[in-house]
Amino acid sequence: MSAVAAGADLSSRAHPLDPLSKGELESLIAGLRDQGVIDQRHLIAVVQLEEPSKATLARFRLGESVERAARVTLLDRSSGEVSEVVVTVSGRVVSNRIIAGAKAPILSTESEMAIAAAKRDARVIEALRSRGITDVETVRMETWPIGAQIPKYLDDGRRIIWTPMWHQPTPAANFYAHPISGLHAIVDLDSGEVVAVENEQQIAVPQTPGPYRQSQTGAGVALKPLEIKQPAGVSFSIDGHSVKWERWNFNIGFCQREGLVIHDVWFDDAGEMRKIAHRMSIAELVIPYGDPSQGAYRKNAFDTGEFGLGNYTNSLTLGCDCLGEIVYLDVAVATPNGIVREIKNAICTHEEDFGILWKHVDVDGNVEVRRGRRLVVSSIVTINNYEYGYFWYFYQDGSIEFEAKLTGIVLTLADHLGTEHGSATELEPGLWAPYHQHILCARLDLDIDGGADEAAGVRNTVVEVDSFAHEMGPKNVYGGAYETSEKVLRREGEARRVVDPFKSRFWKIINPGRKNHIGKPVGYKLLSGHTTYPLAKPESRIGRRAGFMYHHLWVTPNRADERYPAGDYPYQHPGGAGLPEWTRADREIENTDVVLWHVFGTNHIPRAEDWPVMPVERTGFHLKPSGFFSRNPGIDVAPAPKACH
Repeated sequence: MSAVAAGADLSSRAHPLDPLSKGELESLIAGLRDQGVIDQRHLIAVVQLEEPSKATLARFRLGESVERAARVTLLDRSSGEVSEVVVTVSGRVVSNRIIAGAKAPILSTESEMAIAAAKRDARVIEALRSRGITDVETVRMETWPIGAQIPKYLDDGRRIIWTPMWHQPTPAANFYAHPISGLHAIVDLDSGEVVAVENEQQIAVPQTPGPYRQSQTGAGVALKPLEIKQPAGVSFSIDGHSVKWERWNFNIGFCQREGLVIHDVWFDDAGEMRKIAHRMSIAELVIPYGDPSQGAYRKNAFDTGEFGLGNYTNSLTLGCDCLGEIVYLDVAVATPNGIVREIKNAICTHEEDFGILWKHVDVDGNVEVRRGRRLVVSSIVTINNYEYGYFWYFYQDGSIEFEAKLTGIVLTLADHLGTEHGSATELEPGLWAPYHQHILCARLDLDIDGGADEAAGVRNTVVEVDSFAHEMGPKNVYGGAYETSEKVLRREGEARRVVDPFKSRFWKIINPGRKNHIGKPVGYKLLSGHTTYPLAKPESRIGRRAGFMYHHLWVTPNRADERYPAGDYPYQHPGGAGLPEWTRADREIENTDVVLWHVFGTNHIPRAEDWPVMPVERTGFHLKPSGFFSRNPGIDVAPAPKACH
């Protein structure tokens, strides 16, 4: 195994879609300070690449230079106002506007301030003492948005958080084994003031430890070493953030809010470059909790929109997070105080063997078999108790897969022994893990079979395909026949769809202007993988704020300002923003530049086996060519170098 870092500052030769480099971030922040746009009143909420339009990108391909820019979201602490500033990487301000009614997400410096304030509060100290905890430094607190009803006496528009607490009796202890239930501080993020302390129940802190470190468990189950070697080197190349592998060409992107992004995906079909996607990302991740107890019902977090998922990207480790011949990319993020932090080895790119690609044994004994390989682009984030791995796979049959890998430690609460919890699993005496869901929303800006000169975006149409059987009769004489029906989704209203396993439902994205060898429109199909449906009621607070959850597919016309399914600013939003709001216009979506929003996820009913650290859970989806190629692209794959016996 080996690793190559590819994280140098590439701003002098950056592709328009490359992530903002450390040097670019430092330059544009310095420019904003020099011009007085940022001063001591401001915190930086997020800095995102101001992505060029498709028309600008088309001109770039023809040799025209593109000035790179960023969109900087600022919080004015003196007024609470949120503004968005578009600024070039050289520091020239293009625009500056206040976003009326917006509330900034939770910023890391605010979390640190809030926890420090809570630990100083005499009411918190006394409540901990009454529970037998005299050293406040052994208490671990997290800052969560109030994801349900805000107490009426605090619901006056201020930005507030609450602080779930756990006890860490020794420095290496798993503090999630020792929740301090019934005690929370509520902190005003703008003032830093503890505005309330909730001390409602005296519940014993569970004492059964939950060790998981090697030093604690011994980790004695071992296997012989497994190594992946590529003596001739990897089969892909990375120039900056532009990747070439097999017949694939694409760009690796990164966003401080969304994390890993895939841009500008093309496939070389016998010498013809054919476009598949412009931009693919996971635009939101929301975790609704289903236990009604006081320590759980508020836990409804938007890990992307309220925290900025990209901020929590891990530095990956060779042989552990990624196995094989690895190329790493570094990323940079701006902290709230304007310091640029570089995350080493943030994105991992490598190849994996993926078993048999195809095989056939002829009657004459001739054997044709091809081993498949896939290219993997991945990153992992840690947000409080959970880890989320985002993995994009590119296959030799022309398909693309996204897989989210969920691991980490389940959130816990304590209650009196013998208490009934219909919405939680008891892990140890007095220790429960609430039921919850992880619901992700992919934003898929596909450009099926677009050319390099299609500056306005590719005209695509979405078709819903169901399988069905006629009743016994002339169309189904023997009872085993079935057919497919296709429904063109012409307007946004009818494109709010759900999966239907009874009909083997999938959605096909076609280009009516491009026909394949038998005269049918070329296309790709979207296949849902493991998914779930929200159990929170639509009229609940989280149901109103995350209204996108209630359909597995949405289709909208491509608009640059429609980026996030729950809206740009979900923190303490009353609800209805994003996809529910946009699609009320019922705009036409047939034969135009469209965006598909695919909602998927898991319903996590914790098991005893999920404790103390849960094994990886997986969820995702597939994009597969459907009439895009004239035959299986894998036919052209060469046999393995050594004969298979």
